[in-house]
Amino acid sequence: MIKKFFILLLGIIVFWSCEDIVVDQENPLDPGNPDYESPLVNIISGPGEGEVIDEPQVTFEWDGNELAYSYRYRFDANDWSDWLEETSKTFDYLDEGNHSFSVQSQYLTGDTSQVENISFMVDAVTGPALMFYPRRQEATVGETVMFQILAEEVTNLTAAEFSINYNPAHVEITSVTQGAIFTASEESIFFIEYDNSAGTLSVITAILGGDEPSVAGTGVLIEIQINVISATSSELTFSGSEVFRDPENNNITILESVDGLVAVTP
Repeated sequence: MIKKFFILLLGIIVFWSCEDIVVDQENPLDPGNPDYESPLVNIISGPGEGEVIDEPQVTFEWDGNELAYSYRYRFDANDWSDWLEETSKTFDYLDEGNHSFSVQSQYLTGDTSQVENISFMVDAVTGPALMFYPRRQEATVGETVMFQILAEEVTNLTAAEFSINYNPAHVEITSVTQGAIFTASEESIFFIEYDNSAGTLSVITAILGGDEPSVAGTGVLIEIQINVISATSSELTFSGSEVFRDPENNNITILESVDGLVAVTP
């Protein structure tokens, strides 16, 4: 009985082996299909390569060929996003300087397109200005982040005085240190006072020495360490009383004051 079973099985195998095996090449996702097209992606909206934009936010839009199922993107040196069906993304709180955007498409099979890249520059702040750098920091509860306060595009700057307000229920200051813009001098003034109950920080900093001590350009006035104590995002804002002064103690008009944001992530 067993011998007959094996003879029957062998006959079936021989019969099948004599049949022509037809490969279905109608599947458009099969690279073996003569009409197969590799995944494609195109950036259809956003800054052009090398473009300078004068806004601190930008929106990119993209599309792929008909079978493109999902996309991922990357901004600057950040990690790639997850694979998503979205075909647009807005980035805000952009810092001054150079940025880059990359996007890639994918089929259901996992085949991926080449990466499309765009490099551009943000020049949204007109100096003299007082600004947070970076404008936005992401953190989880319990993490500490660092902001710099910059004097942007200044001329003949000798002293700066300003106050910052924040919500003490969401963040707290753990330290404030003097920045490098005035410390290159042999002598400088640096006075700070912060109150984590009231949510206020006051700063006076100045350069001393020489006939007309002053600096020009862009530099760091202070560095602030912030601890995140709540799952709520929080702004850090200038109070409106900020002042720049020259060696004659004359006011230097501040054209812009750019606030900061602690964006709390899960």
